Amino acid sequence: MAVSIRQIHPVFVGEVSGVDLRRPLSRDEVAVIEAGMDRHAVLIFPGQHITDEQQIAFTRNFGEIENSAGGNVTKPDQKRLDPLMNDVSNLGEDNRPLARDDRRRLFNLGNQLWHSDSSFRAVPAKYSLLSGRTVAKKGGNTEFADMRAAYDALDTETTGLIEDLVCEHSLLYSRGLLGLVATP
Repeated sequence: MAVSIRQIHPVFVGEVSGVDLRRPLSRDEVAVIEAGMDRHAVLIFPGQHITDEQQIAFTRNFGEIENSAGGNVTKPDQKRLDPLMNDVSNLGEDNRPLARDDRRRLFNLGNQLWHSDSSFRAVPAKYSLLSGRTVAKKGGNTEFADMRAAYDALDTETTGLIEDLVCEHSLLYSRGLLGLVATP
């Protein structure tokens, strides 16, 4: 079966079928998925029960994996996932929930704010991959927006006003909104 992508939202988001992320992808499959990302901005791969290693192998099809250093407060000996993966859960290295006042938990609460992954980096990531391994039955919503579509929907006057502007995002500022302060 060939990879196919079906649009499931009026403006963006495609659902991918005909691919098994547990196995290596062909160049043609990678090309279809990249074209799908260019077209839809968000792709959903339903029913893919993959391991961390399989997710890393899948990710490598699309370029070098971003080094997450500097984007979190978890020390190397506190990580529970491969260093090539970011952990945005509320679990510690022992897979138990972090204490309410644990700095890692508080830092990860910033992910509940509207944000753009890696936008605070000089060279942001090409893609973000989210793999929900244990998904809440209620709540836990993840929302996406396509800034390209939002820009295209602006009127001519607004695009003229913002055309030459540069947006700057500070991870420290957004975490500061939660009351977290930088510590050495």
